Amino acid sequence: MDTKATARIDELKPTQGALGMEHVREKMRLTQEQPEQNRAAFMDEHALRVVRGPGGTLHVIDHHHWARAWDELGMDIVPVSIACDFSDRDHDAFVAAMREEGWIHPFDAQGRETSVDALPPSIAAMPDDPYLSLAAFVRMAGMFEDSPEFNAKFAWADYFRERIEGDFASIAGFAKALAQAVAASREDEARELPGFKA
Repeated sequence: MDTKATARIDELKPTQGALGMEHVREKMRLTQEQPEQNRAAFMDEHALRVVRGPGGTLHVIDHHHWARAWDELGMDIVPVSIACDFSDRDHDAFVAAMREEGWIHPFDAQGRETSVDALPPSIAAMPDDPYLSLAAFVRMAGMFEDSPEFNAKFAWADYFRERIEGDFASIAGFAKALAQAVAASREDEARELPGFKA
């Protein structure tokens, strides 16, 4: 069972190379909508899932978008849920264990694989991959389900990356790309993706 705790957001280490900033802005809106007296409980419900690594460092394995949203909102201390303690391992053994669990995704903002050492040093340093936002909103629209496979959202993002050339600099451009992504999620090729809904 995970252990509840709190952590400084600027000390948390990402385990993926990018995130979707439109999705982050949605998480910011949801957080800001909470009345002040409910906000702590709301954040606790969405506690960042982390693993303790060498030297006691905390590595986020789930809820990177909540983490960035709270960072953008200026929150210094955030709730975390410690899933595993690998603090007794050296760097290589830690990385091996994280890979084995499917808890690390070293791909950059263009979906290209990188080294684990090239992961961003902090949540604030994570670059935007708009295709991760597309995948998130297509899932919210009910086109696919959250799969227990950690890489489901990345598989969908890469699927859209191959099919959609969006102008993500404007709301209108993102909306057009999202409409194309919803249509693409109905294509026969999408049936092979994790979480596909018939």
